[in-house]
Amino acid sequence: MLETTSKEFDLGHLLKDLPQKIKKLEKFKKLVLTDAVLLGEIPSPTFNEEKRIRLAVDRFRENGLESPEIDESGNASAVIPGSEGRSSILVMAHADSVFDLNTPHVLNVGSDGITGPSIADNAIGMATAVALPKLLELLDVKLKDDIIILTNTKSLGKGNLDGARYFLETKQRPIRAGICVEGADQGRLSYSGLGTLRGEISLEIPGNYDWNRFGSSGAVSQLTRIINQLLEIPIPKEPKTKIILGGLHCGSTFNKTPKRGILRFEITSEGDDVITELKQKVEDLCEQCSLENGTKVELNVVATRPNCGIAFTHPLVKATRAVMSELGVTPKVNPSTGDLNVLIEAGYPGVTLGLTTAENIGEENETIHLESLCSGIAQLITLLQAIDQGICES
Repeated sequence: MLETTSKEFDLGHLLKDLPQKIKKLEKFKKLVLTDAVLLGEIPSPTFNEEKRIRLAVDRFRENGLESPEIDESGNASAVIPGSEGRSSILVMAHADSVFDLNTPHVLNVGSDGITGPSIADNAIGMATAVALPKLLELLDVKLKDDIIILTNTKSLGKGNLDGARYFLETKQRPIRAGICVEGADQGRLSYSGLGTLRGEISLEIPGNYDWNRFGSSGAVSQLTRIINQLLEIPIPKEPKTKIILGGLHCGSTFNKTPKRGILRFEITSEGDDVITELKQKVEDLCEQCSLENGTKVELNVVATRPNCGIAFTHPLVKATRAVMSELGVTPKVNPSTGDLNVLIEAGYPGVTLGLTTAENIGEENETIHLESLCSGIAQLITLLQAIDQGICES
């Protein structure tokens, strides 16, 4: 007969409680949905998260949380006191979205889903973090550790994870582990951070440009040529590497040749050396284009992060997989390019979880399916209990 450790027993006990948690949460999910709609209808592009953050702090105060505050980086945080408080578990949900201030932020609520910009990424994740004190109280879940709730700014794009980075550099409490909460997709399991470089190639045609020289053309044609050359750069199969062309912004009308433009791209790789080599190739390509075409072409790196992670066999990852298995959810293992990177770089074990099934992520008709929400929240709370009981210690 196999010996069962106390930690395995404790986790098994928590897993048995999952159906009851989900049943109770069905009665209270309006707490999350109401805030998700309120938060989602506030435009919150990176560097302009103030209004969404203020609503989060209002909710922290209404819930009677300890030390609600907005720090110098614009992050909102508060503490759910534990019975002992010797350590803390960090729950993070980013407040910014990819939609600008001009995008109509109108959410349509149906019986089985909510549709609208930023509902999945990340209004529902943020609303769940904000509602966590009430959800724990309603489920009668009491923890020994403090819970730090952080709704962080500057996570996406040019924000370069600066909000989460600032918080972790200035934190006042010891942290045992962290969970990054995303609206989608349920089953997401990230326990490593992927090496990333995000850049912009800017091209400008000078006023004294010789339009009669060989190969002369406007900014669209020249940037298209750069795109073709980028696509010809050899990409290694190992370590896994990818170049994504994220956007081309050029021109203002039909009948004028544009003289400037920007190409946005991202390099991700499991090898930091590969990213360094590809960056050099892009820089060489920009210099070549400048000299050959008489234009000003520059690479501006807007965000970088190294590879990092905890092991697949780490107890925190094992516990997360066990919770998903009990829920009948197949883990979708993908490395993170988000806030988890900062958490792990700072030396803390952590995972990123998705709460709901969703579709059209990053589009104005982004949609979450409500049938999956309660099991997603139950997953989060059960993992918090497991960390609190020391089950996830390495």
